[in-house]
Amino acid sequence: MRDIKHNGHPSERSIRNISVTTHRRPARPVAPLERTDNNAPTEVDDSYRPPHRKRPRLGRFWLIVIGVAAVAGVGGTLISTVFAGASVTVQPRTEQVVMPETLQAQANAPVGVLSYQTISVTRSASQNVPAQGVQKVSRAASGVITVSNTYSVSSQRLIANTRFEAPDGKIYRIRDSVTVPGMKGGSAGTITTTVYADSPGINYNKGGGVVFTIPGFKGDPRYSTFSAKSEGAIAGGFVGDEPAVAPADLATAKTALQKQLDSDTRAAAAQEIPEGFLLVPGSLEIRFADIVQSTGANKTAQITESATATGIMVRQADLASAVAHKKVEEYVGEAVLFGGQEDMALMLATSTKRSEGGPVTIHLSGSAVLIWQFDPNALINALVDKNKSEFQQVIDAFRPAIAKADASIRPFWQGKFPDTADKIRINTVSK
Repeated sequence: MRDIKHNGHPSERSIRNISVTTHRRPARPVAPLERTDNNAPTEVDDSYRPPHRKRPRLGRFWLIVIGVAAVAGVGGTLISTVFAGASVTVQPRTEQVVMPETLQAQANAPVGVLSYQTISVTRSASQNVPAQGVQKVSRAASGVITVSNTYSVSSQRLIANTRFEAPDGKIYRIRDSVTVPGMKGGSAGTITTTVYADSPGINYNKGGGVVFTIPGFKGDPRYSTFSAKSEGAIAGGFVGDEPAVAPADLATAKTALQKQLDSDTRAAAAQEIPEGFLLVPGSLEIRFADIVQSTGANKTAQITESATATGIMVRQADLASAVAHKKVEEYVGEAVLFGGQEDMALMLATSTKRSEGGPVTIHLSGSAVLIWQFDPNALINALVDKNKSEFQQVIDAFRPAIAKADASIRPFWQGKFPDTADKIRINTVSK
């Protein structure tokens, strides 16, 4: 092969004279191969691990969903049990009525007729007056008793001079006839009257609370079912000398004592009226016992007088029912009460005679609101564990007492009322 030469160059060049630079990568040293011994135990290098692949996030998502659902389920169950309850708002039926002019009332009245009861209180008062010498007296003791009838629902008339026997055998009599009312609702019929000792003298004076029998009923079942009890002391019995009092001084003392006793007995009667009853205005009768005179200090005489006030009272529910019978056409005896008596007035008719416990006439005027009554506990028990769809059916069973009712159940998704009565509350509202 011929050399290629470039002319005119001071030094001769030839392709053979060009050095070639090599850029090869240095070779990796290779470990010498070892002879394999098929009979030698093979050692496995278990340090190798495949590269870690990330687990898909889909599994974690479902775990979260399931956890949330479980928490929600437990929370819902707790709310449904711990915070469960129901509130029922009830609007009872009401009627505005003008009062009837009169009503008839009877002691131990039959169903549909207004019934009355009597109330009796006794008070005493004393005053010292100047004494002028002495005087001889022979006076019988007297006092007020309450006669009771537990024999039957029928009334019993006791004629004038009927005898009442004390435990020691002493006899006392009534001077006017009386009629003892019959039993009502398992309670004794009662009436008050004044008894007088059969003989004068201090031996017939007794304290309060003495129980008497009626000798005329011996051998009859009424003997053990009619009785009487002294309301206060039976006093005034005396035979002998006592301080003399001028008639004018005695009259002045008597007037002052009776004025005080009138006020005291009226106040006491008002305090003795049981809850739910109404004392009929104008019905209170006050009877004064005989003056009891005794020796006082420093040449004075002590004048003592007692008074018994007897009045007529009616149960407000019975009065409201009697008014409803007269003024509400479709009324058939449901429980009603007055919703306020500010515009209502009543008074015992002045023509009424009730000395023997007979019927009385009550005058009424003004207007009143009648409110029908229902039993909240009965309504609660009727709603226990009922479906909400049955609510109106339950309410209908309480008509006409309930005019309108609404229910709210907690939590809101519950479709039933609670299964225990203590989780149901009744709120009564007026129209």
